[in-house]
Amino acid sequence: MRRRSRASAADAGAGGRRPAAGDPYTLALQWLSLRELSARQLRQRLARREVPAEAIEAVIVRLQASGVLDESRMARAAARLETVVRGRGPARARQKLKSLGLSDRDVEQALDAALEDVDVATLLDRALEKRLRREKGDVRDAATVRRVVGSLVRQGFAPGAILARLRARGTTVDSDE
Repeated sequence: MRRRSRASAADAGAGGRRPAAGDPYTLALQWLSLRELSARQLRQRLARREVPAEAIEAVIVRLQASGVLDESRMARAAARLETVVRGRGPARARQKLKSLGLSDRDVEQALDAALEDVDVATLLDRALEKRLRREKGDVRDAATVRRVVGSLVRQGFAPGAILARLRARGTTVDSDE
């Protein structure tokens, strides 16, 4: 069975019919009805549909003017998804938001708002517990400590905070790791 992308799921909207290729505004509305998108993401999707650049810009301006396309709202939703739902650390969430094509101001405001709702230390504790279950709680050797720390750093947590949590659990951690 062939898997369909989210974009094609939107295209299948009403009875499996695809919107006319000449109607980029309706297509953009359908995509936005499924989830928040940034202007950059909409531009990319419309460009893949071979919509002329002038028409793409007109659609973006129209959506922004009507309030349907709001990048700060999208940034807040994405920040909440990354931190609260997926349990990622601030660095990973920031990286994800920037990859969506959001402005630095929107990224920082969204992260600040998301991190007000969640304690980063609690996120780190949950991620560490989950990772240690995989290691069967045994973090006695340096290689295991490196794997655990590397895994949590990739999830966006600060190495110093990770090492402090491991030391608090009684793990012997060299200062040069």
